[in-house]
Amino acid sequence: MIIRKIQVENFRNIKEAELEFCEGVNVFYGDNAQGKTNMLEAVSLCLGKGFRRARTASFVPFHGENETAPETLIKLFFESDAAPGKENIINYKISGGRVSIDMNGMSFRSAADLYGELKHVVFAPEHLLLIKGSSELRRYYIDNIALMQNKAHKRAVADYTAALKQLAALNNEIVASPDTVRNTRDMIGIWSDILIRQGINLTYGRLKYFELLRSTAIKLYDELTVGREELAVMYRSNVFGDIQSKLPDWSDKDGLYRDYVEMLNKYQTYGVRPSEFRVRVGAHKDDLLFFINDINAREFGSQGQIKSVSLILKLAEAEIIRMHNKETPVILLDEVLGELDAKRRHYVVNKLGRSQVFLTSCDYGEFDSTGDLRAWLVKRGKFHTSGGGRFSLL
Repeated sequence: MIIRKIQVENFRNIKEAELEFCEGVNVFYGDNAQGKTNMLEAVSLCLGKGFRRARTASFVPFHGENETAPETLIKLFFESDAAPGKENIINYKISGGRVSIDMNGMSFRSAADLYGELKHVVFAPEHLLLIKGSSELRRYYIDNIALMQNKAHKRAVADYTAALKQLAALNNEIVASPDTVRNTRDMIGIWSDILIRQGINLTYGRLKYFELLRSTAIKLYDELTVGREELAVMYRSNVFGDIQSKLPDWSDKDGLYRDYVEMLNKYQTYGVRPSEFRVRVGAHKDDLLFFINDINAREFGSQGQIKSVSLILKLAEAEIIRMHNKETPVILLDEVLGELDAKRRHYVVNKLGRSQVFLTSCDYGEFDSTGDLRAWLVKRGKFHTSGGGRFSLL
């Protein structure tokens, strides 16, 4: 996939911009809070979802209390690997607080419905916390890998989350009025059944791509460390146990269901104060574990090792798309290269050389100027062309 051009009107601090991109590396550079990441976010919104988890209202520029909010318009022009030379257009619009999006005239209910159609990988500074950060961040990471490959995974995530919320709400009813226990028991059973079945689907969706992720990450880490360190990756399910390469027998659906029921009945508690209510076991508690030379990286890894593993996980995403989908993903890098030392920066550049890359940086001096690169200096939401060159790190 190659993005050829973008047109933006009234998006955050960008009043108006039209940029034509090269097939290599496209750099937005300048001081902080000028609009570099806003442009990257405009691109990512058209690819399926923004990477900053922001509310739609925050996309619209500030306007007075008695003023009509301006329309936000983003138009993205791209070519797919399947049909090179054929122009495709995505229109993203916010008007009157409502979002509308279409691709080649076909409307979508939300931008998220496009996620997975247009293969891309986002690497932002918070992804350097993949190892040390919360387990939620790692679940979000592997769910995104599954979503990029299979839209059905989105339904499993949504249904599982809904069941969790309904069980919490029913518990609140019990706490507020203990007499309702008998009346809510049937509903608890119904939602627990949904939680179990979707929990199995959710875990299956993640593990379907886990082995590909595991083997790819191990190979890339071996390259990065020139064989000096060995990476191991484990999926920790508190229902099905620790998983490295041998997966559960998904054909035994009754057995999987019984295991889930047993664990849920053992740890699930109702009738306590709402703030204490937890469904203490399930797919929302699963995690990824990483070991370097058999040592837990999260607990004992050095800062350099932590960054290296986090970096490898994002590069593994791109490799999975290339291998599994036979497509070249677009890469979005938001202020990441400055966080890495020279060795890791060179490795990233070498690995991403086959992809179209969009990146933000505070300093254009990180790059030389001898070939396939296009750059814009960003000031107060305006993009000033500053020439091209070949992308390489000094």
